[in-house]
Amino acid sequence: MEVDKLVACPVKGDDLVPVSIQIETGSGIAIVTCTGELRASEAKEDVVALWNDNDWAGKAAVWDFREAQFVISSPEVQELADFVLTHQPAPPEKVAFVTGRDVDFGLARMFEAFRSDPRTAFKVFRDFDAALQWAGAREPDAA
Repeated sequence: MEVDKLVACPVKGDDLVPVSIQIETGSGIAIVTCTGELRASEAKEDVVALWNDNDWAGKAAVWDFREAQFVISSPEVQELADFVLTHQPAPPEKVAFVTGRDVDFGLARMFEAFRSDPRTAFKVFRDFDAALQWAGAREPDAA
């Protein structure tokens, strides 16, 4: 996979959240990789960082949470989904979440239900390559 850029998302002062945004060359798909503990407030900051990324055209996004652990309650999941629905500049064509833990998969499915928007296809995956393919990215080994 070839990417145009890699960005660490600043939060407070000079501290960096363990999140990176990559924009895939050719497809324009955003690949957002999160590691460590992810709280609702950080998730909001991360999604706003993606929306504000001038290199992302809003086509599709793959959020890679395989190395992250959600520290989010069920009410916070609904609040986060409401935040996305009411604040996103324009809904992307597709959004994929990829999780590694069962509990995170369940919370991601809950987010999927709360975030329901007919303008955006949304799917939760356990397999990163399957998520990329579904989102329309080129094959990982393609030149």
